Amino acid sequence: MQDALTVTQLVSMVRKDLETKYRTVTLLAEISSFRPWRSGHWYFDLKDENALIPGVMFKGFCSRVKFDVKDGLQVLVKGKVSVYAPQSKIQMIVEQMEPVGEGALALAFDQLKEKLEKEGLFDAARKKKIPFLPNKLGLVTSPQGAALQDMLRILKHRMPGVDVLLAPARVQGRGSAEELADALQRLEQSGECDVIIIGRGGGSLEDLWAFNEEVLARAIFACQTPVVSAVGHETDFTISDFVADLRCATPTHAAQIVVPDCQELLDRLSVSKQRLHKLAKALVVKAHLNLANLSKCLISPKAALLQVMQRLDMQAQRLEKSMLRRFQGAKERFQVAVAQLEALSPLKVLNRGFSAVYHAGKLVSRVAQVSVGDELDLRLSDGVAKVEVREKHGI
Repeated sequence: MQDALTVTQLVSMVRKDLETKYRTVTLLAEISSFRPWRSGHWYFDLKDENALIPGVMFKGFCSRVKFDVKDGLQVLVKGKVSVYAPQSKIQMIVEQMEPVGEGALALAFDQLKEKLEKEGLFDAARKKKIPFLPNKLGLVTSPQGAALQDMLRILKHRMPGVDVLLAPARVQGRGSAEELADALQRLEQSGECDVIIIGRGGGSLEDLWAFNEEVLARAIFACQTPVVSAVGHETDFTISDFVADLRCATPTHAAQIVVPDCQELLDRLSVSKQRLHKLAKALVVKAHLNLANLSKCLISPKAALLQVMQRLDMQAQRLEKSMLRRFQGAKERFQVAVAQLEALSPLKVLNRGFSAVYHAGKLVSRVAQVSVGDELDLRLSDGVAKVEVREKHGI
């Protein structure tokens, strides 16, 4: 009995032997029964056609895996063989995992690109227009990188008056994607920038990986300020390039795109000024010609006034002649009427020896109007004679 082992002792011995003998094992297998836990650890089975061994990958190692792990994926794992004591179960503790047939980073890139594209983060319709002449430009990059100095040099040469606001961040290494996203958010929240450039110089896929992280992609997508992605060289493409409002091949290219060349603007303004001057001169010449042609068709106000005065004189003369004719006719008609009236005038009758008899101021035309003894007035041609009626006889 003294030589007997406990179960715990046996399992511990086996575990020690396994971990000593199989301290580092590289295994080609297929992922099966993949189970991510809330603790951040991964549990899965590693299998081939004839055998299966449980596997576990703890949180610290899981964060280094750049692709989405799923059932059926062929992987190359590296780790050590151990025993899970509570169940006396052999398992493999995985410390590294790579997809078979393609690199982990390349697979992670394709997986995230497909995912974000389905969500609409790359849609051209949502991309914002880059302003033609920004007042303030935001830069998200490493303050120690050559890319920053290249951009500042280009910006100063092209548009000396543009303001630059730098939000520094590491551009590679663990946690750099979060730093870049945080720097971008600070610029966005400041509300001072008209456009933001985020980027870095060239490097390997691993060096540029921060710009392929989902956290940065979503920060760019959420940014209301137009974002220009300028990562690596012309042949390098990152997830940030697809999400950004504009992708530039290099940081230098980005600096050339976001601000116009001041001298080019001045030259264009000079050309436009000359063109406008020529156009204005041509318009003035044309206006003078039109005015000259119109002046030929128009009578001067003085001449027009003289013509009016002449017409008034002619009308006055006609009116005067017409009035004279009418006056002469009226005169002649008056003379005829006067002659007729004179012919009928009682005075004319009186001149022929007749007289008019009045009694008490009333004309007497009948004998019955007077009585014997009445005094009558006889109106003669040259005066009045008073008479008395002595007798009266009827005819």
